Amino acid sequence: MIGERRRPLIDADLVVRATLAWLLMAVLLAIAGFSSVAERQFNEGDDIMRLLQVRDWLAGQSWFDVSQYRIDAPYGASMHWSRLVDIPLAVLIVLLSPIFGQPMAEHIAAVVVPLGTLWIAVLLIGRIAWKICDEEATGLACLAAALAAPLLHQMRPMRIDHHGWQIVLFMLSVNALMARDARRGGWILGGALALWLNISMEALPMVAVFGGILFVRWLRCWGDRAWLASMLQSLAAGSAGLYLLTRGLTPSLPMCDAMAPAHIAALAIVAVAATGLARAETPRPWLFMVLVLGTGALTGLVVLLQMAPQCADGSFAGMDPLARDVWLANVIESKPLWHHPLDLIAQILLPAIVAIVVSLRLAARSADWLHRWHLEYAALLLAALALAIFLPRSSGLVAGMAAVPIGIQLKQWLRQLRNLGRPGKQAIAVAGMIASLLPAMPLTLMMHAAPSHASSAKAAPAISGDSCDVRGVLPALGSDTANVMAPIDLGPAILLDSPHRVVATAHHRAHRGIGDTIRTFTGTEQAAHAILRERRIGFVMMCPGKAELRLYRSMGEDNFADRLSAGAAPDWLMPIAHDGDQGVLVWRVIG
Repeated sequence: MIGERRRPLIDADLVVRATLAWLLMAVLLAIAGFSSVAERQFNEGDDIMRLLQVRDWLAGQSWFDVSQYRIDAPYGASMHWSRLVDIPLAVLIVLLSPIFGQPMAEHIAAVVVPLGTLWIAVLLIGRIAWKICDEEATGLACLAAALAAPLLHQMRPMRIDHHGWQIVLFMLSVNALMARDARRGGWILGGALALWLNISMEALPMVAVFGGILFVRWLRCWGDRAWLASMLQSLAAGSAGLYLLTRGLTPSLPMCDAMAPAHIAALAIVAVAATGLARAETPRPWLFMVLVLGTGALTGLVVLLQMAPQCADGSFAGMDPLARDVWLANVIESKPLWHHPLDLIAQILLPAIVAIVVSLRLAARSADWLHRWHLEYAALLLAALALAIFLPRSSGLVAGMAAVPIGIQLKQWLRQLRNLGRPGKQAIAVAGMIASLLPAMPLTLMMHAAPSHASSAKAAPAISGDSCDVRGVLPALGSDTANVMAPIDLGPAILLDSPHRVVATAHHRAHRGIGDTIRTFTGTEQAAHAILRERRIGFVMMCPGKAELRLYRSMGEDNFADRLSAGAAPDWLMPIAHDGDQGVLVWRVIG
């Protein structure tokens, strides 16, 4: 598409500018997050579980088996996470362990991998600006990306879950839209989307948006039909190959939260429809094209629902009702944007709105391919913003996209500051820069003050509230593996620094354990005792000051959590003394 800008794939000047912007933020992130790094304090429970998945793999668990056998004690839980995200962590740990030992190698990997992911993201963002604008705008776009708080939140040290890689693959997909050759660009785009879907099904809405943009290209020019056909071919073939690579031939559980044969079959049907239509050399009426591709999409959907009928009820179909209504309903990151604080809303909305306005203005002032490109870019921005509004944890996508038009606009504002003597226009330029960048800066500069959701030292709840230090308590449980009943949000911290198993962590595949944890703490002593005996629980652990416990206590007067918090434990629980945080209460189950 960007045939008018003949430049090499990667320019040395681009790499330098992107690296300088990255270095600036890497230093600031390291300073702001020094205490978290020094104390090995992970950002969320998902980061801990990612490290545990890598540990299990390196300890001999099959590449194809991502089950967590220490969750949902004593049964274990099948996870849906992709092995692909484990690879860079595992490589660094294997390389560094002979030098530093595995614990320190894990620590180094938890810092290096997210910062490396940030560098790749900034480079891909800069490349978009570099392809359509000049070097100054490229550098400013890289700087805008390096100051985007929603993006940095997913790529700061100790943030090793998959969200950073989702941003990278999204930006790679946008870069693919700029390819000079339609077939090659379509295959790169489809491959990037297949990787993204393998990592997270949250990519589905954006896959549909990319498909819509390529369909519009096809409608506009029959010669551009190779874009959509190649993308769908690559997406279907890539998804099938990645499924075999990461899941193998072993039948998996009939779940809808990860790519499965049913999804791949649906993609293949759509790809066949598009390929057949694209083989025609002469243009077809637009209505005929819509009917062919629409029929292919509808057929694919029917096949998907025939192979996996439970998917008609969404990714969380079949969840334990109590886990869904009490736990999932209170997970703040899954709530729409209007449930979040105003400062977070501003950090997401203001730069995105500025970027959309700039993209539309650039489209209005451009012609031919550049006009169409800016319109497509604005459409992607709008789609990413809509996704971020309904799923704020995806806000890094829109932040990455917004950096390019913001960089272009910053160039204009800086020129106004330099050349315009009138204070009014200078004030407008300054206000625009503040609106574009300032919403990100408080979170960037005060990252260490943001509450983390879980850590080895401090496990904070998904339902916001007080935290408690469980690390110093774990030696009192002994070295023999035992099953521990603890609040949901303490689970990852217990698993990280002990050999024990827990009933629940905050992961929907472990919904049975989540439901039983809620039933235990919100039920009567007799009901709790029955669950503990059925699950062969050795220890009960809790922190009365945690918001999760306060929620449980509010769900029933004189329930199990209430009685334990009041010091009225039943005689079949023996208190365990320990030298750790005295806010953590532990009992051995003796009857």
